[in-house]
Amino acid sequence: MLRWRHCTSSITVAVVLALTPLSVRADNKNNKAKAAQEKRDDQKIKNEKEDVKQAQEKLKDDQKELQEAQKHVDEAERKEKAARQRLDEVRKRMEAKHESSSGIDKALAKQEAAKKSYEEASAPVLKALKDKPEYQAAAKKVADAEARLKAAQEDKNLSADAKRTVIAQASKDKLAISELERAVLEANPPAKSARAKLADAQAHVTEIRSQIRGQIDADSEIKSAREAMRAAADATEIVGEKMKRIRDRVSADAAKLNHEQQQVKQAEAADKANDRPSKPPKKK
Repeated sequence: MLRWRHCTSSITVAVVLALTPLSVRADNKNNKAKAAQEKRDDQKIKNEKEDVKQAQEKLKDDQKELQEAQKHVDEAERKEKAARQRLDEVRKRMEAKHESSSGIDKALAKQEAAKKSYEEASAPVLKALKDKPEYQAAAKKVADAEARLKAAQEDKNLSADAKRTVIAQASKDKLAISELERAVLEANPPAKSARAKLADAQAHVTEIRSQIRGQIDADSEIKSAREAMRAAADATEIVGEKMKRIRDRVSADAAKLNHEQQQVKQAEAADKANDRPSKPPKKK
């Protein structure tokens, strides 16, 4: 009896399937496939929008951190500027203090007087030299050297070694006039003596200034101001590097957000394309 009922049920199902049009069965299958595709499309859009949201939050957080970093940079730069100004003020005060007792004013006045004496002694000698043939030859040598130097610098076909050789010789020849003047002045006793006194005066000024620099550098107030300035400069560099790293992150965040927004558009476009009814095949 049970076997008969089972056979009857199978026959009924077979009959129902046989009586159901093929088009209806195809539509049911298509509807299920479309529903599944729609579900996948919706989930993808949801996921992409969630990625956009996360990218927006990341960008917002990093932009906020960048604003804070900029405040720290501004503050560090303000402190560094103040430290530099403080160091300049201390240095000027120390220079005035040590110069007043160094005798630099007298040394400078002596140097200026020696310079004037040398110019007075050398002027007539140099003036007379310009009328001599050797000066004209030296002037021509300098002019030729300048022309060779310019040509060598502009010649693109000249090898590097050849160019260095030409430039070296031309640079040496450009000194022809100054070397001739030096030799003539050295041979003139008054000019030579005046030049020696000027050299001594210049050396004395240099020595005094070196002593002043040493005294200033050894001063405890200068050392403290210099250390404060260096510390402020280091702090500015540190916060500046940090801000640069954050700025790079913000740029990456913006690129990431743009990418995620494009992904949403693509997902929505795909969903819209899947929603369009497919065209029936053309009849042959």
